[in-house]
Amino acid sequence: MAKGRVSAQELKRDPLMEQYVSTATWVRGRSKQITTWATAIAVIIAIAVVGWLLMSRRASNAAESLAEAYRYHDAVVANPMPANPTGYAFTTEDEKHRKAFEAFQKAANDYPSYHGDLARYYAATHQLFFEPEKAEATLKELSQKDSEVGAQSRFALAERYEAIGKFNDAVTEYQKLKAKPWDIPPTLIDFNTARTYEAMGKNKEAADLYFSVAKDKDWRNTALGNMAITKLTVLAPEKVDQLPPVEAANPFAGLSNLGGLQTQ
Repeated sequence: MAKGRVSAQELKRDPLMEQYVSTATWVRGRSKQITTWATAIAVIIAIAVVGWLLMSRRASNAAESLAEAYRYHDAVVANPMPANPTGYAFTTEDEKHRKAFEAFQKAANDYPSYHGDLARYYAATHQLFFEPEKAEATLKELSQKDSEVGAQSRFALAERYEAIGKFNDAVTEYQKLKAKPWDIPPTLIDFNTARTYEAMGKNKEAADLYFSVAKDKDWRNTALGNMAITKLTVLAPEKVDQLPPVEAANPFAGLSNLGGLQTQ
């Protein structure tokens, strides 16, 4: 036998060849099963792809539905109507609120698993202007949810109670909200609670909360802080003098790093 040639006997004993023969034999004996498995796997992959495409399309449609509702929410109200309004425009507030309500309600009904609660909240805030009792019921339901939407709903519900003179209910809701405000500033809750106490004739309680708002350094120079000070001058002028002094602006603030600049 020529040097370097492999005999048939040695070839038969080649581990790789033996593995190949064994595998081929196994495949031939199970070709029907393998075809069935391959078909099943292909079907599963196809279903997954189709499902992903449908979910993606539904998510896109849900986002567009909510965006359309926001266009009504942000619509301009003017009479006479401007010649070339940007975005949606209406001649009356009533028309705007009804259209916005319908759009948000549609978004909530069509895509409840995407933004149902958020759309229902906005729908209720517009419905308050023409069907307040129904809107109030929706806000009350949503306020039970432990979420940002739930907190916003409780805040809107408290303001609703305050507006119609149900002051005790308003204070109760504000206090519940203060315990877990989520993204609502506690200082804003205090201001609204103070305003409600003032409407109830509880001037001491109102003044204490107005003072708390006015002395908050983060709110002192805001419109809310100024309103709180104005209220204090009427309800408890002696408390105005107890407010901490306003910190003067530092003219050199933000210049501490100038030493690192190189002179050209």
